[in-house]
Amino acid sequence: MTPRRLHQLEAFRAVMHGGSVTRAAEILALSQPAVTKLIRALEEETGLILFDRSRRRLTATHEAHLFEAEVSRLFAAAKRVDRLANDMRFAGTGELRVAALPSFGIGFVPALLARFAAAEKGPRVSLTVASSLEVHDLVQSGQADIGFALPLGAAGALNAAPPIRFPGVLALPPRHRLARKTVVDLRDLEREPCVSLGRQYRLRDIVDDLFERHGIAPIHVAETQNGAAACEMVAQGLGFTIANPVTAADFGRRLVLRRLRPTVEFPVHILSPPGRRMSRTATQFLERVQEAAAPILKQWG
Repeated sequence: MTPRRLHQLEAFRAVMHGGSVTRAAEILALSQPAVTKLIRALEEETGLILFDRSRRRLTATHEAHLFEAEVSRLFAAAKRVDRLANDMRFAGTGELRVAALPSFGIGFVPALLARFAAAEKGPRVSLTVASSLEVHDLVQSGQADIGFALPLGAAGALNAAPPIRFPGVLALPPRHRLARKTVVDLRDLEREPCVSLGRQYRLRDIVDDLFERHGIAPIHVAETQNGAAACEMVAQGLGFTIANPVTAADFGRRLVLRRLRPTVEFPVHILSPPGRRMSRTATQFLERVQEAAAPILKQWG
């Protein structure tokens, strides 16, 4: 794209956002005639009628609105390229960029990352909490140095270490009838009120498959988008949930946690950008994560 066309598109976008040539000129710090000239040149060169001028003011046509959608995507992509360039510029300079799925990234990873950054000569750190799909994308594009996510299809090339396989634990309200048991049999959950993840989530599939394989039918009374929200509903007495022990532990005495037999695994895969070795800083942080996960696995394994 030539600089001339870019200036035309900037003028077009400013008119669409500002609603007038006057406002567009203010946004771009140009004169009104200059903006008008850029718009006319864009129309002439593309062969599109973008504005109706019959009422002595610019009124966007249907074609203009269709064109604006593509122009907006173009500028959004340009911003992403700028951010990526900025991230790559800082890569390897003592900055650690971490991406994690919510069940791992809301309490567990931030606490470890804060202590890691506070250590003597610790690196500058950033944390993005996102869906597993977004975590994979961030790592794949080099915008994260290390990622923690559920497995996705053919993304094995991103795996940097064996996954951390957390067993699912049964989270109950403190006065639930099953709270007196040390180990709860899956059959005890027949017809019990259950708080689950939404049907679009991979962890929901894992738990549903457990119930189906053993012929157990709990009563699904609520759905939510992440494990922390499910645990909060359980703490309020709504029912039980099967949770990652990392997430459930954040609720302290507000929940009763019990071993469930049989249970499921919540695998957290460890990802790093393809085509290069994990940075020394990322490797050191991974060691902290694995050390912190070890006693949890021992307790609930």
